[in-house]
Amino acid sequence: MAKHELDAVIASSAPNVTYTGGAWVPHPLLLSFVVTTASGEQGVVINEADEFYFNEYSWISDIRGFRFGPDAAADALGLLRSLLADLGLLSARIGIELAAMSRPVVERIEAVAAETTIVDATDVFEEARTVKTAGELELLRIAAFNSDRAIQTAFALSQPGDTERALAARMQSNALLLGADATGHTHVHAGVHSTIVHTLSIERPIAAGEVVHVDFGATFAGYVSDISRNAVAQSPSGRQREIYTGLVEIEQILIDALRPGNYANEIFELAQREFESRDLVHPWGTLGHSIGLTVHEGFEFAANATSVLEPGMVVCVEPSHIEYGDARYHVEDTVIITEHAPEIISCFAPIEEMFIIR
Repeated sequence: MAKHELDAVIASSAPNVTYTGGAWVPHPLLLSFVVTTASGEQGVVINEADEFYFNEYSWISDIRGFRFGPDAAADALGLLRSLLADLGLLSARIGIELAAMSRPVVERIEAVAAETTIVDATDVFEEARTVKTAGELELLRIAAFNSDRAIQTAFALSQPGDTERALAARMQSNALLLGADATGHTHVHAGVHSTIVHTLSIERPIAAGEVVHVDFGATFAGYVSDISRNAVAQSPSGRQREIYTGLVEIEQILIDALRPGNYANEIFELAQREFESRDLVHPWGTLGHSIGLTVHEGFEFAANATSVLEPGMVVCVEPSHIEYGDARYHVEDTVIITEHAPEIISCFAPIEEMFIIR
């Protein structure tokens, strides 16, 4: 806030209400706000249902609830004005999440707090969330490790002939049994079907010799995971082994380069050189991303990315190659940037060789 010369910020999206309010909100919110001043005072305006939850779990004591019904919007904005007044903010410079609010809501906030100066604070929240606290790092370690464990355990419980949907369901149930509050994206596809990116898992048996592509995530206390793995039914061909080994080598080179002071675009450029040297092609304009309360949080590893790596950032690196007529190859791990060596936290099982589903 000091950097952006703000007296306060107002969070309204579920991730930033979670971040500033200390209680995970697993669903979109109806006109709910967390106000945080530059001096650290806080207050919440929230709907009557979520008010129960915040009273129990949030560290904030000033929680003001409004009732559902036709007057909900007017009541919520009236409570917001009174909260701003009580915090001495009616003539302040306040940042709000313009990207998370509809224009009519922004206009109503400007109307009820006409004396204030309203500016966009989307970048303020993004910057704050990019470098994690010790508590956030511990949650992300749990999320990444147990998501990898859910994937590897699902592989171990499967056999050729099982369907993509059955394998996906095993991963989801494993994650929930390991402490996840919810599962996120679950992309499980085999063989040529995996070359159709972001398609649904279907009732298609996994045949011997097919490579399985997995891109999976789950939510632990609001913090998310994003991990990709390949397995193969029975045994890989020489070409399949060669492609996979090349990707693992590239990923390790990229992870070794995740050091404070390096730029995100440098990681992307390094990857392109490594892909070319192995006659592989990364199909996307991004090679990974930072992660936290959302999967793509903060910045991407892309050609035009200017973000500088700092200790406490948590990122995913995900080299990928699509071998048409065969499968999608994709390894993705979650890494904490430290002052010394990068810390891989999606580390339940080694990935030097593809898991063999027998």
